[in-house]
Amino acid sequence: MTRRRMVAAAIGALWAAAAGAQNIPGSWELTGIGGGYFSHSIYDLPQADVSTTTTYEYGARLGYNLTWGVELEGAWTYAKPSLEASPTFPGGPSGTVGAVKTNTYEIDGLFSLGDPTASFYVVVGAGATSFQPVIAGVETRTTTEFATSAGIGGKFWFTRNFGARIEGRWRFVTTGNTNSGFWCSSAGVCYFWANNLYSYPDASAGLTLRF
Repeated sequence: MTRRRMVAAAIGALWAAAAGAQNIPGSWELTGIGGGYFSHSIYDLPQADVSTTTTYEYGARLGYNLTWGVELEGAWTYAKPSLEASPTFPGGPSGTVGAVKTNTYEIDGLFSLGDPTASFYVVVGAGATSFQPVIAGVETRTTTEFATSAGIGGKFWFTRNFGARIEGRWRFVTTGNTNSGFWCSSAGVCYFWANNLYSYPDASAGLTLRF
């Protein structure tokens, strides 16, 4: 009988933890975020590699709590990293060659476990990222590519309707053909995607209103 009671108590505790995950079914959450966008290789030149630099990012999240532990949200994130060239051959360009404005739009699923004041969650998302490069002497164009992300985070509630959120993700963006140049300078120097998959990490924190 004692064992049965212990098993029942353990099951009850797990159920309470899941049910106590901070989501309130039927509620909305609006979050403003700010954080860091971390550098990664993005373009190739004939004599240099071009990477984004580490910079700040900001954005917004609007989520709807489907259950105690499942939330669906729309997310927008903006960053404008500089483009830094590193020569791969003598005479290749070096230093800052421009910047690229990035806007990422995603639909995210958050799966959380915790209690009414704090919880941990796993997040996965999919959507699109637009790149708008600004490079001196090069006529560029905005491109939009398929994007996905995955990460972990935490939520902390100070009151029923006001809290904070921290999160880290790794983001992936599919890119175009790496075998042909798509932007060229007047001197005939062309930019290529460095890889068929552009990936980079980011980290953010923000304040949340629940209603």
